[in-house]
Amino acid sequence: MKHWKILIAAPLVAFAVNYSFAGAVKTGIPKGWVGNGAIATHYESGLDESQGTKEQPAFFIAAKDTAADDFAAITQVVDASAYRGKVMMFTASALHVGDLGGYEFWIRTTDEKGNTSIASSWARKSSDWEAVRVRLSVNANAQKIELGVGVRDKGKLFIKGLSFTEAQTSNPIPESKPIANKISMGSATTTMQNLNFSE
Repeated sequence: MKHWKILIAAPLVAFAVNYSFAGAVKTGIPKGWVGNGAIATHYESGLDESQGTKEQPAFFIAAKDTAADDFAAITQVVDASAYRGKVMMFTASALHVGDLGGYEFWIRTTDEKGNTSIASSWARKSSDWEAVRVRLSVNANAQKIELGVGVRDKGKLFIKGLSFTEAQTSNPIPESKPIANKISMGSATTTMQNLNFSE
């Protein structure tokens, strides 16, 4: 009699354990963001509550079968009208796990002639969560403005606590060789969305 109870109880316990952890990770691209590069083929992405909170989970991009020079990124593009003539700052917390590759954050603008202006921040493996800050002075003739986060090559990137605000100072951020240059800027929406990945 005891044996059949044990046999029934064991799968139920296993189900309960799996179910409790299953809710912590949700795969896919967050609402308001667009996936770029090999994010759908050579990378995995999603939201992880264990690296943030249920209300504001961390977003991750993780390499699974990457080739040379592969990259994965998420971006969103909005109308630049509200930001013209301002110094804007894109901030976040980032954690990159893995010995190879690295990550990048950027702000990019484009005007009606297709001219672009960009500020980006590039880093490699981090032992703990790191603060990332990117500043860009938005030109008076800017038409679209893009925020982007990307991973190059290997590793797993977690990001959370994103904000996009007007900066008080205009100290320049050195420009790297950004992933953004490999991405065509998409169509613009009205406002930035879902910076805390709650949707």
